[in-house]
Amino acid sequence: CGSCAREPEHGLSARGVEFVARMEELGIYVDVSHISDAGFWDVLRRAKRPVTASHSNSREPGLCPHRRNLTDDMFCAIRDTGGVVGINLYADFVGGDSMEQLIAHIERFLSMDGEKTVALGGDLDGCEALAAGFSGVKDVAKLYQALEKLPEKEKAAIALFYFEDRSIKEISAILDMPQGTVKYQLSMGRQHLKQHIQL
Repeated sequence: CGSCAREPEHGLSARGVEFVARMEELGIYVDVSHISDAGFWDVLRRAKRPVTASHSNSREPGLCPHRRNLTDDMFCAIRDTGGVVGINLYADFVGGDSMEQLIAHIERFLSMDGEKTVALGGDLDGCEALAAGFSGVKDVAKLYQALEKLPEKEKAAIALFYFEDRSIKEISAILDMPQGTVKYQLSMGRQHLKQHIQL
């Protein structure tokens, strides 16, 4: 399979197709954050379960047209599988280091009916410079506070942060989202936020 960095023109290899099929059998969601564009669409054509981009932003003009990010069509394709797109905090994939630039990616995804798709992705352990004054998970409260100032529809993003003591079943019902998707989103770290920050 081609990665977005090394072989951007290559799609899934025969072995990659086998891997995707086996992941589907095991109930494992395929993560497309580092895949080439051709590989992305190969996965989407084969996926029967939700697909995730665990740490990818918007590639659209005016945001950050980096190949690691997603086009609108890619975001909508993931959304339509019931999948998850995690916002990446790495400044190079945000397109700058301001909170406004970071929030612009969230707003872009929310504008495409992405309230049940957009999540916190991070990339906290694999990059040199984080955007919006982030130095680690302890700074997530800054994003929460900034989102509180947005218009009403965008406040849906605040639901990304925590659900107190609700069960997976309850959260699934509230969001009208498959329980497997809820479990995956929680596994991305939101269930641990209360241990690190005060909201």
